[in-house]
Amino acid sequence: MPAITHSDVVIPKSMSPEERASLTDALYEVHRQIFDGVERESFRKYVIDSKADHTWIQLHKNEAGETVGYFALHIFEKHFGGVPTAVFRAEAGSLRAYRGGNANARFGLKMALSYLLKHPGRRAFYLGSLVHPSSYSLFAKYFGEVWPRREQETPPELLGFMDELATEFGLERVAPANPLVREVGWRTRETEMEREYWLHCDKPPARYFVEANPGYVEGHGLVTVVPITVPNLVNMIRSMGQRKLRQPIQATAALVQKTSIGARMLRPEVLRQLRRAALFSHFDEVTLRELARRSEIITIAGGKYVFHRGDASDEMYLLASGAVYVLAEGGEREKVVDELGSGSLFGEIAMLAGERRSASIRTATASMLVRIPRSALLPLMESNVNLRQGVWLRFAERRFDDLVRGLDRYGHLGRKGRLAWVQRGEHRDLKAQATLSLEAGTHVFVLSGVLEVEHEGLWTVARGSMLMEVTRPMKVRAQEATRLILLSKDAAPESPRVAGEGASTASGLRVPQGLA
Repeated sequence: MPAITHSDVVIPKSMSPEERASLTDALYEVHRQIFDGVERESFRKYVIDSKADHTWIQLHKNEAGETVGYFALHIFEKHFGGVPTAVFRAEAGSLRAYRGGNANARFGLKMALSYLLKHPGRRAFYLGSLVHPSSYSLFAKYFGEVWPRREQETPPELLGFMDELATEFGLERVAPANPLVREVGWRTRETEMEREYWLHCDKPPARYFVEANPGYVEGHGLVTVVPITVPNLVNMIRSMGQRKLRQPIQATAALVQKTSIGARMLRPEVLRQLRRAALFSHFDEVTLRELARRSEIITIAGGKYVFHRGDASDEMYLLASGAVYVLAEGGEREKVVDELGSGSLFGEIAMLAGERRSASIRTATASMLVRIPRSALLPLMESNVNLRQGVWLRFAERRFDDLVRGLDRYGHLGRKGRLAWVQRGEHRDLKAQATLSLEAGTHVFVLSGVLEVEHEGLWTVARGSMLMEVTRPMKVRAQEATRLILLSKDAAPESPRVAGEGASTASGLRVPQGLA
């Protein structure tokens, strides 16, 4: 897996104009892959040639010596109310394949402590205008005192100070009545799935950020202040230390749980996690205990692969805690097609279809998973109708979204629209040689099996997962046991026909390009 091999620290004011121009090019190349809405010249003025009294930039590099991330820290020395005040500000960005560590936090802590030791008693604050839930969640994780916050209203005098700070740095209000939401212009490049993840994330800080700053997708920033005090710095050191301590504990737990004694010790935790999952929560105790007996907990550090595209698929996973990326590709060219949070199930598509993994899964943070073997789940599915229906519904949603995403004909649908369409569909299980009559306008989503299509007494074969639009009344016949979903013409999403997007065949089917 790609990794940061070393980090260098540079001071832009000590560099020649040519060196600063080269630095700008390297950092902006990283920046534009993460953010949208900022031109190179504005980036240079904001990050490289900042008007701060002190600026340090930490450069993260890979084994080839390429810059793959940066962390710029600025200190502005100002007077507010006649009191000398240090205002810390920062910008950071790392290519996705190189995220997962806390190098920026360690560097920021080091520089803050160094400055405060040189200026004892000076009032100091970190000021951010945060444009993404992940940033606010990170501050909430490390610091005990962060403003604003859900559980306590910002004191009026502090709110006035935050307003004054933001205005001092030229951040204009989005709405006159709200002093904490400002125009920033930096829009995080993220997929529709990533955005859905953050909008429905189970982390309280992330939920609060989205509620307080719903326009972050348009480049709005939430003014956030962290007092640089001894208690807050101690809290940060403690949080970093606890994370460091958890690593050997998790490694030990991973070894222990592989033993028969360890498996028995962890079985209650497996059972608890299964009860929390919507798919399993309503099942009887006997079923749950049997599933827990044959499942196991695994812990994986952030940035590690759970499995790779092309791997054999003998199990599915329940994400008990943490977050994972679903990747269409691996390495530095990986493309995130989804991001899953705690409570999510994954790996069920390939497992149920008996296929190899169609995508890679990599942990976004340290995560705890419940591994559910195929040999444990399938017998329970056969004996439990609700479990079988629930798993196949999940299978259908994932596969449908994978197939339809990005097709021009359905491009007007968001993820919610796609899922709502397939959720309204009628599931059918056809035995071998069973036939089914279809009306014109119906969409047929084939989940598994082999379907024969009749036209004027002749039968043609359609294999594997696909979406077909029936353009005239017709019959289909299952060549083997086949699962499909009928998407009613009344529920079909309306969109303009796109010339050349699909072909009406003699069989009376329209197969959108990319699905055949």
